Amino acid sequence: MSARVLLAALSSVAAALGTTSCVTRHPPTIAHVHIGHAITAVHVTPDHKGYVPMAAQRAEEALDAARRATEAAEAGDLPTLKSDVLAAVTASNGEDSFGVRESLTMAANHISFAATSADASDNVIQFAPAFRANIAAVIGRCEYIELLGRDVAASASLKEAALLAQEIRKAAAANVEGDDSAGAGTKGTIPADYGMAQLRAQLQAMIAREKPPYRTVDDWYLFNLVRLPNGRWVFDKLGRGGNIDGYK
Repeated sequence: MSARVLLAALSSVAAALGTTSCVTRHPPTIAHVHIGHAITAVHVTPDHKGYVPMAAQRAEEALDAARRATEAAEAGDLPTLKSDVLAAVTASNGEDSFGVRESLTMAANHISFAATSADASDNVIQFAPAFRANIAAVIGRCEYIELLGRDVAASASLKEAALLAQEIRKAAAANVEGDDSAGAGTKGTIPADYGMAQLRAQLQAMIAREKPPYRTVDDWYLFNLVRLPNGRWVFDKLGRGGNIDGYK
């Protein structure tokens, strides 16, 4: 082996060791890992999306399905209308598929986990209960969509189903972009009118206030944070992913 090749090999090893050493010496705070689960990635969702991006995606899917349902109503196609409404209901409320309600609830849980971590900042501690309160409007609309969806499924009337599909579309649109219940021309000005757009903006504002600054958390830490039976959060050094105590 030439001296140049040997030097290059040693440099690569040194760089790898340096990277490993850096990760080991400077792990993120537990609070920031929980925030990362909410906004960046988590091991249990499709494509490992963070809970908030997952909720936003499902909200868009619910609105697309609701739009198709109203188009089917205009075409006089009751079976397709029902199928599209079912898709909107599933995108809003499906648990196994991480619908809007499930994903947003999990996001609030993880922000709460962050706030109760020993290394949480005052910023996160103050934000967590407000965020949990502010998701209520979106959760409520998801539940409303589910109730309307049941009525659509049971209806034999195209006219009735069409009216219900319009209501589902309105609720699904509000879950994406917010509502304007006062008719003032601006959406999402109060918590009761919040949609995913406003909730994501709140999260970004909270992150911008973090000191020390929040940095995107490496996937290894995101996928290997576990909760021990005694309630303590630790990183699984074996890198097995998942949870020791059923943590989602």
